[in-house]
Amino acid sequence: MLLNLLYGVIGIILLTAFCLIGAFAAPQVAYWCMTPNAKKILEDHGISRKFSLKGKISLSILTLVIGVLYIITIISAGKQGVTSGMNFWQLTLRFVIFFWMISIFDAVVLDWWMFTKTKIFGILIKQKTGKTPEVWNVEPQWDGKELHKLIIEIFASAMLAWIFLKLLN
Repeated sequence: MLLNLLYGVIGIILLTAFCLIGAFAAPQVAYWCMTPNAKKILEDHGISRKFSLKGKISLSILTLVIGVLYIITIISAGKQGVTSGMNFWQLTLRFVIFFWMISIFDAVVLDWWMFTKTKIFGILIKQKTGKTPEVWNVEPQWDGKELHKLIIEIFASAMLAWIFLKLLN
């Protein structure tokens, strides 16, 4: 059980690194993830929706590095689970814990707390424009898709468990 949580924490660290580094390296990514009001605030401050070449390169490298580390974590969790004798349900539960820790952390900490309760949104604007913004945080952004995502992750976890058990047994 401790290893399940450890793999989940690693996923959280990777997600956080992607979100924080990505937001400051290429704030245009935020346009895909924010509410209409937040998008308007960014536009009002002159932060373009279009990626510069540097932004494209930064985001591509970041996505590649974090994606590879994320895949390595999933492979390590699967291989270690199979070699330690986990059955289908135990390995499925391991992946569910991994994905749910990341999803819940993303929804609660990154989507809600970080943008609504801290000044990270204003800091991003100030860093990109050099001007002190009048708005430092934005309203919550619940799109109602989190529950669907959590259910899909159960099926993805079962599929991964089945694949690892078939390949390594």
